[in-house]
Amino acid sequence: MKTAIVLDNKVNKWALQRFEPLKNDFDITVFVGERNDYDVSSIDLKKKHLSHKEEIALAIKEPLTAFKRNFSAPYKRMDYYYFSLKKHIKDFDIVYSYDLYRSAYTLASLKKEHGYKLVLAWWENIPFKLVFDDKSSFQKGLIMENVDLFLPFTQDAKDNLLMEGIPEEKVNVISPGVDIEKFSPGDRPRALMEKNRIPEGSFVILYVGKLVSWKGVHNLVYAAKILKDRGIKDFIFAVAGKGAQKDNMLKIIAESGTEGHFRFLDFIPYDRMPDIYRMADALVLPSYPTMTWQEQFGMVLAEAMASGTPVISTLSGSIPEVLRDAAMLIPPGDFVMLADNVIKLIETPDLREDLSSKARARAEKVFDANRISGELLDVLTGI
Repeated sequence: MKTAIVLDNKVNKWALQRFEPLKNDFDITVFVGERNDYDVSSIDLKKKHLSHKEEIALAIKEPLTAFKRNFSAPYKRMDYYYFSLKKHIKDFDIVYSYDLYRSAYTLASLKKEHGYKLVLAWWENIPFKLVFDDKSSFQKGLIMENVDLFLPFTQDAKDNLLMEGIPEEKVNVISPGVDIEKFSPGDRPRALMEKNRIPEGSFVILYVGKLVSWKGVHNLVYAAKILKDRGIKDFIFAVAGKGAQKDNMLKIIAESGTEGHFRFLDFIPYDRMPDIYRMADALVLPSYPTMTWQEQFGMVLAEAMASGTPVISTLSGSIPEVLRDAAMLIPPGDFVMLADNVIKLIETPDLREDLSSKARARAEKVFDANRISGELLDVLTGI
């Protein structure tokens, strides 16, 4: 079957690794926008690049439709390459997108004309949150009624869909996949540690993700201060990511006198991430919920588990479902307990080994991309 994947400007390797093993079973094309946020060169699937030049040229040929879609629409920026997709996806059997983004709205708009099955992956685990956003609520009305199959990534996300009235027969939970051969336990990369000025004997606490308030990144600094005050010396917080809270983190670091215990690695490309996890003695994800967001999965959790890296995270959103008993879980915002658990890991090698083994075993059982691709094959074949 011909299958199109359209993910706004969010096409990335980790979102599509569960599709790569299916390239011999389906004729898969990934549509990549001109302003895509990520490098797609390593994605082992056929790609169709969309351009603004083509979109404008096609829109000029349909001036009335262009006016309706762009100028008389109730909200701005409703569509994602409407005219280009109209041209290029007309012969596809299945079109896959995710959540209530522009691409899903455009694909729902084109579905009746082209007759494909619309499959929507689903991250959201807070029901009815779109009452806070008029534009998204408007798009939701069209999108939800045109979806043939929802593929939530967690049971939490499924429960959210059921609460909102989606029939259970249209919902099938399939986890995101992780390449458990690529992300696997291994020796510490000494060259990488030297490059980032991390002493060989340091206990390395890793954070991977955006530096934003709802990820709880400031708690890393509070925990570092507690470790320092309790006499723990040889530890480093390695922070891999970018975001608006970096400046505030740096201010707290300076105020707390913990400068020597932080290394900011900035954004790390996907292909280099396995060594980042191998460098770490623990991964910390201190997320906490807000009124309109809570952790929906945390791909870094699955990657860390596959790497055999012990994890400390919070009782927030879908995190407990992802980790189960293969990690240490703390209340959101409890930076004292975060520090306590880091100290337990530092002082208890057997605990580190136990969590590492449990994490790897859970990744192999639940998040193996090759196994998950088999589930995806069965579901898409039966649609």
